[in-house]
Amino acid sequence: MLKPSLAIVQKDLRMEFRSKESILAMWIFSLLIFVIFNFTFEVSRLVMLEIAPGLLWVAFIFSGMFGLNHSFAVERENGNLRSMALMPVTGGSIYLGKFLSVTIIMLLFETLIFPIFVIFYDLQLTATLFLLIPVILAGTIGFTSLGTILSAVSVHTRNQQILLSLLLWPLVSPIIIWSVNLTSMVLAGEILTNFLPLLIRIIAFDVIFFTISFMLFDYILED
Repeated sequence: MLKPSLAIVQKDLRMEFRSKESILAMWIFSLLIFVIFNFTFEVSRLVMLEIAPGLLWVAFIFSGMFGLNHSFAVERENGNLRSMALMPVTGGSIYLGKFLSVTIIMLLFETLIFPIFVIFYDLQLTATLFLLIPVILAGTIGFTSLGTILSAVSVHTRNQQILLSLLLWPLVSPIIIWSVNLTSMVLAGEILTNFLPLLIRIIAFDVIFFTISFMLFDYILED
């Protein structure tokens, strides 16, 4: 099962690094968000620390939406969707490959944009910031695990981006809210007692979303 999945990952990453279309567009979009909010609202650093976690995840999620739309739109334009459905592998293998490629691209983008976020909002580089690694990783996996299958559902429709947003946001919003709350704790340097329970809750949702999507992807390809 891993061999076809890794082949899909290799193909998607090769195409992305060759064109750099998704990462470049996601990077510019996030940079605009940081610039606009940084120079529009002249508020104290304390207030900015309260706003910053939400802005960070707005940049991550809206840019991730572009990546999800682009992932299957390219397959449709190249006529690969039908070929993928006819491949002698399970739908779960195809889902795993697309999920991994979207997640890797999004994590790479987040790695590139986070230093800019730190500079713009004058964050202190402390050991506590390393707690953002599991938070961002868990939140991103939850977003991409559900977004991958919903992107496959919406790619056949005329208004793909609108339908994907309508399907994805209600389901993924708990993960985003919890991720923003955890990010606020880390940036404020106040790790509360509910930090670990919230992180475990996100991981539990990740497992549920991934398992359901993995099992149902065969039916998505048939449609």
